[in-house]
Amino acid sequence: MESDPSPDPSIMGQFILIAILTLINAFFSLAEIALVSVNKNKIKLMAEQGNKKAQLLEKFIKEPTKALSTIQVGITLAAFLSSASASTGIANKFTKFLTNIGVPYSSEVSIVTITIVLSYVTLVFGELFPKRIALQKPDAFAMKSIGVIVFLSKITSPFVKLLSGSINILVKVFGLDKKNTEETISKEEIKSLVEVGREYGVINETEKQMINGIFEFDDKVAKEVMTPRPDVFLINVNTPHDELMDELMEEKYSRIPVYEDDIDNIIGILYMKDLFIEIHKNHNKNIDISKMLHTPYFVLETKNIDELFKELQTTRNHMAVLIDEYGGFSGIATIEDLIEEVMGEIDDEYDDTEPENKKS
Repeated sequence: MESDPSPDPSIMGQFILIAILTLINAFFSLAEIALVSVNKNKIKLMAEQGNKKAQLLEKFIKEPTKALSTIQVGITLAAFLSSASASTGIANKFTKFLTNIGVPYSSEVSIVTITIVLSYVTLVFGELFPKRIALQKPDAFAMKSIGVIVFLSKITSPFVKLLSGSINILVKVFGLDKKNTEETISKEEIKSLVEVGREYGVINETEKQMINGIFEFDDKVAKEVMTPRPDVFLINVNTPHDELMDELMEEKYSRIPVYEDDIDNIIGILYMKDLFIEIHKNHNKNIDISKMLHTPYFVLETKNIDELFKELQTTRNHMAVLIDEYGGFSGIATIEDLIEEVMGEIDDEYDDTEPENKKS
């Protein structure tokens, strides 16, 4: 008796069912990543402007546990039904096929093979690929999927409440702060809000740069903002008076590092104000700059600039002399350098004719 070569309708139906369940799994995976990656501040602004979907999305953002529980119910059901369909029909047919061709342990081989294939299909087409797509445009996909999630949340409300309650109990048992878990605001979210504000004209470009500068302030070290050693104007304490005055008159700096013999041997900071007072008192005669030097404020070039700024304020210094790990002179950082990291470049009347060196 010849076997019917046409495919078994029941098997085809199960393959179609698994494909549909995989698509459902893919939708929920996509929605899950879109919801957790959405730009909350942008959605909030859109909601305030009357966008209905944004308003729905904002409600779910405020209650992420409820939204994610609804999605997880959908993912779990889709995966469960897909596995059940494969194990009941396809596995039996595949076992018979393996038995007919003489494969030993056909039942075990059938189960392992189908499990591997189904896991691959579910992971690639039902999880990883949809999530990669969602990350490209999370806001758009979140807006498109929110209607379905809202509808399903109403249907699965009793079960979701059970899940949410269970999660809240676990949070308390393990001593976690639910408020901190769900409502933490990161730097990136604030930067994102600033960008949205700029797009809507609420914040201008200068304000945006200042706010971003504040957030980057504690991420930089002094070496990144300093005037490096080759560009720093210094004077040798042993330079003859006339030659020294010629050098000083060519420059327009108010504070000048002073070294003795070796540039790595910084012995003090000369304030031009003090020098002019001495010149006036002594009629430009017998001027000894070594007696009017201020103690230099030495710091490692790797110090964070937010710490350096606080220290300069506390010690009432306007200039820090930076040294490297070997104690060698690396450069200088001034209050002006640090402020410029937030405010942007500050030019004075000499900047058009001066090199990159700071006048402090």
